[in-house]
Formats: sequence, structure tokens, C-alpha cells
Amino acid sequence: MKRRDFLRQSGLASGMLLLPSFVQAAVAPKATVTGRRVVFIRLQGGNDGLNTIIPYGQAHYYEQRPQLAIPAEEVLPAADGWGFHPALAELLPVYQRQQLLVLQQVGYPDTDPSHYHSGQVWRTGCCQGLEANHWLPAGIPVTDYGEQDFIFSLEDVARRILLGDACQVYHVSLDGFDTHQFQRVQQDPLLGTYARGVRRLLQQLEQNGQLDNTLVVTWSEFGRSLAQNIRQGTDHGEGNQVHIFGSRLQQWGIEPCILSGEKLPVRTDFRSIYATIASRWLGADSRLSGRFPVMSWV
Repeated sequence: MKRRDFLRQSGLASGMLLLPSFVQAAVAPKATVTGRRVVFIRLQGGNDGLNTIIPYGQAHYYEQRPQLAIPAEEVLPAADGWGFHPALAELLPVYQRQQLLVLQQVGYPDTDPSHYHSGQVWRTGCCQGLEANHWLPAGIPVTDYGEQDFIFSLEDVARRILLGDACQVYHVSLDGFDTHQFQRVQQDPLLGTYARGVRRLLQQLEQNGQLDNTLVVTWSEFGRSLAQNIRQGTDHGEGNQVHIFGSRLQQWGIEPCILSGEKLPVRTDFRSIYATIASRWLGADSRLSGRFPVMSWV
């Protein structure tokens, strides 16, 4: 983990991850503990949501992506003309158990095409990307795995949770989704890695009675163009999907989304998701409370 990746509230460097769990607990900041936690997964680079959870029932998808679209016969059908990329086969049973909600066209106004700045916007919940305006209140323990290996990071998250770690928010990332050319060569195996990691995490939590207290939220800094480019890839876009996993979801399924044009605009501000997590899941005050509508999926 790099120097910039801090345990934000504790002020301790990433070496804390190597300490025994009882030492971590002793030095961790105290907070109002609800017993609930969130694991945030970033698909870094701007994942193409439309080739992840796929609108195979819409002709416009195939018109805009004559070479790049996933053939309908390869899609794993879910509902209402939407289905899973074949590399996500391990997540289909999770969906069928009503433990997955896919929100569409999520983002923020005037999307910044910079990977770094847009990532900071999503991480902080502030359109200037300022840590001082972070959406989480002080006192919420946070662990950030930075650019460490994705599968290792998720395994360590599970280990820490099962050991009774007091951390309430974890950040994990999987890099490589900036697919400007030959997208399927890059994205397909990454989606397989993502699916295996999430399925394993959910299984470990469920087997040990911790899934009811955990949300897993997958995001990417922006979406990609609906139209393919001349290099059989996609360029930076705007609205994207957010995947929310959990066993206590009040809503599940795939949010409807009708494609038109060459881009997918933002319809839902991601800060509403954060306001919902803060107030309805973590039971915490957030600077976003009252500024963005709370959603009803939890």
C-alpha cells in the first residue's frame, strides 16, 4: 500500500494492516458502532457497465456496438431484457437469491473525465474531491487497501470481519477497466476476477453469520460511451451502474434503463446512495443528509 493510502480517521499508516487484530482494535478510533459495515469495491478505470449487466433486449445496444456488444446467446438472462456478462456466472445465484440491486445511470453532474479527480469525487462525496468535505463523519473507522491485489484484499477484509474488527468501511479496488481499445480482451477476464472475489466474500460472510451486517457496494469513477470506437473499445462516458450486494436489501433486481444516443447521462446522483448508507445503514450523520434524497433499498 502506498504512503497516500491512510486509515483516514485513525491517522495511522498502512502498516497497521500488518498488526495483530487485538492491537488494531486497541488503537482504532472509537465510534458509535451499529454492528454494520460497508465494503466498497472500485472497478478502476471507468468500467463499461453496459457490457457488465447487459441490455441484450434493446436493439439500440447492438446498433451502437456492432463488434463490441455481447451476443445475446452468450448473455446470462436475468429479467426484462437484461442479463449478466458470461464472466459473471458466479454472481447469477446471488441475484437469484435477491441479494443484488443494480442501479443504473449513477454519477454526478458535469462528470469530470479525469480518472484521478473523478475517483476522488466518488471517494469523498465532494465534487471538488476534498477530504475535508468527506461524506463520512469523523469517528467512522475506515480501512483502505489502495492498490493491493484485489483477491488478497477481499480475503483480508473477510478475515478481519470474522475476527471482530471494529472497522465499518473498507475500500478495495480492481484496476484495468480503462478499455479504449480491444475492450473484451481486457474487460472479460477482469469481470471474472471481480465475480469470483465477490462471491467468495459473500460466502465467507454468510457462513459465519456476518452477511446480514454487511453491504458490498461496487462503483466506478464514470461510465463509458454507449457507442463503440474504431478500436473496438469505448471512451469515457457519464452515467454508470452501481452494484449493491446484501442479504437485507429492501429492493433488489435491475433498475430499468432505456438506451438512446451515444452516451448514457446521469440520472441518479451517487451522493444519494451515500446519504442512504450513512443514515439508514450505518446510523451516522453525514454532511449529505438533507441535501440528497434518501433511497428506499435498505
